[in-house]
Amino acid sequence: PEFVSVFFFFLSSPASVLCRTRTRYEKKENIAILTLSWPQQRNALDAVMRHEITSSLAEASTDPEVKVIIVTGDPAGNAFCAGAPLGQPRPQPAQPTVSQPLGLSCLKCLKPIITAINGAAVGIGLTFPLATDITVVAENAKVGFVFGARGLALECLSSVLLTRCVSTKQAMELVMTARIFRARDAPPGLFNHVVPADQVLPTAFKLAKEICSTSSMSAMLNKTLIIRNRITSPENAEYVEKRLGHDADAAEGKLAFQQKRAPLFTLDPNKDSAPLVYPWWKESRVTPRL
Repeated sequence: PEFVSVFFFFLSSPASVLCRTRTRYEKKENIAILTLSWPQQRNALDAVMRHEITSSLAEASTDPEVKVIIVTGDPAGNAFCAGAPLGQPRPQPAQPTVSQPLGLSCLKCLKPIITAINGAAVGIGLTFPLATDITVVAENAKVGFVFGARGLALECLSSVLLTRCVSTKQAMELVMTARIFRARDAPPGLFNHVVPADQVLPTAFKLAKEICSTSSMSAMLNKTLIIRNRITSPENAEYVEKRLGHDADAAEGKLAFQQKRAPLFTLDPNKDSAPLVYPWWKESRVTPRL
C-alpha cells in the first residue's frame, strides 16, 4: 500500500501543468534542473515555491528520461534561498497548494537529488538541502540555522536529518546559537563538497553525470536503503539486502563487467516492478492531538 501511495502522489502533481512564478524547470539530457527563482525576495521559499518544488520532484520522479535532479538558486537573487519571506503577506497561488510536505517529497523522490547551493542559504534554505541526497556549496556562501533568532522551531525534517550529517553536539551548537557562518567553516558532514563559487554548478553536473552512468533502479533502491535502514536492526537490513539486486539491471551489470564494456541499464523505477520485498518499511501514521 505504501508503494502505491508514493506513485499516486507523484502522478497527481505534474509539473508540466504548473503556472510557474517561483521556479524554473528544464532538462539537459538525463538531468533535470530545478532553479529557485524569486530574485526580488532573494529566492525566499514561500507556499507557492514549495508547491512548485514538490510538483517538479513529482514530474522528474516519473519521467523515464530523468536520472538525477539538480536544485540550485537563480543567481539574480544573489542567494540560493534566503529562507522564508518573513513579513511578507502570504500570496494566494493560482494553483492548489495541497501537496506532499517538502522534506518527505525529497526523501520519497525516486531519483537522486543534488543541491547546488550557489549563494546564501539560511532557515529553510539550509534545512531543505538536508533532505536531498548530495550537497555542493560555494565556500563563501553565508549559511545558518537561524530559527532561534526568529522565535521559530526547526522544519523540513531537519530535527531528524541534521544529526545524520553532523554530531548531536555540533547540531546543538549550530541550532542553539542561530549563528550565520561561511560554508567553508561548516563542520564536516554538513556538505559533500565545499568549492569556489564558480565551481558549484560544474561540480554538481559532474556528480550528476556519474550518477547517470549507473542503474536508475539501483539508485532508487540504494537511496531508500540508506534512508529507511537507518533505524532498522542489522538482522532486518540483511534480510532486505539479500532480496535486492537480482533484477535485469543486475544481470546486465555482471555481463558488461565480464565483457569489459559499459552497461546498458534499462529498468525504470517508476514503470518497472520493484523487488517483491519493496517496500519493507511501514510508514508512521501521525494522529494530531488537537
